[in-house]
Amino acid sequence: MISSLELARICGVSQGTVDRALHDRPGVNPDTKRRILDAAAQHGYSPNPAARELMTGETRMAGAIIPSVSGVFFMDLMNEVKAALGRAGLRLLFTTAADPGEFVDALEEFAARRMKAAIVVPPEDQIRIPGKVTRDMKLISFLSPCAAADNYLFLSPDEVRTGRDAVRYLADCGHRRILHLTYRRPASAIAARARGYEQAMARLGETPRILRPVDEAGLMKELAAYRPTALFCHNDWLAMVAIRILQSKGVRVPQDVSVLGVDNSRTFRSIYPDLTTLEYPFRGVAERTVAWIVSGAPPAPFPRFARIAGTTVRKRARRRT
Repeated sequence: MISSLELARICGVSQGTVDRALHDRPGVNPDTKRRILDAAAQHGYSPNPAARELMTGETRMAGAIIPSVSGVFFMDLMNEVKAALGRAGLRLLFTTAADPGEFVDALEEFAARRMKAAIVVPPEDQIRIPGKVTRDMKLISFLSPCAAADNYLFLSPDEVRTGRDAVRYLADCGHRRILHLTYRRPASAIAARARGYEQAMARLGETPRILRPVDEAGLMKELAAYRPTALFCHNDWLAMVAIRILQSKGVRVPQDVSVLGVDNSRTFRSIYPDLTTLEYPFRGVAERTVAWIVSGAPPAPFPRFARIAGTTVRKRARRRT
């Protein structure tokens, strides 16, 4: 494989002309451009993106940090972001960080590599970000806000509204005893969705009940003590965990207990296509992220999560007493 300098010598032009021709930028005679492209194909030339970024001072790379690659939601969300970045001519590099120290270290490395932006799911809320990280690099976080001063955006749908909408839908189906299954992880989105659930239950005149974390013993104890007719699960993963536990104990879904999730990502749809769920705006989050990175455009408000009709929520004819 030859270098761009060698390609320029073969074609009898400058290295800058080769770069403009290969990247379809103006200022190159059509015949010269055709000769350069033909020579590049003949000699197997492939542009070196790192070298180009050094020459132009502009990077087309963004970095992503998630708590774990085993988190289905995190991977589905970042894959949607990756696709949106690709449409804008940007690439995405993934890594993981399970604690604040590891998270800040990864951000500092991204900044040192002069990445255009960092797109992150922090391991917890309000991690303090050094000013040098966001001096020349944009930072966008999902689910948990960071403590950052400049070049920072926390991007999130209205998760309080999501919690209220979930309860409202189940109440419209005749349910009043609605148990919320969620996590102990300190994340703004988790807390906000639970807060919306509590607000909506209070408006129904019902006592909210939250199970966190979710395990077999805890869920079966709540079923016996609270006697819920429906479970509102923080996400589709917890919904599937709950269904597995219930079915293993002879509890029928939805005849005995209805189950509602939140996500409806590509992976969850392939695993359990019949799950009744609220659809997280994966594409909307990705598109708003790229728009802010490229142009600094303030994100538009998110619409309500769409309800995906499945078979795991059943309407009740009357209130259970």
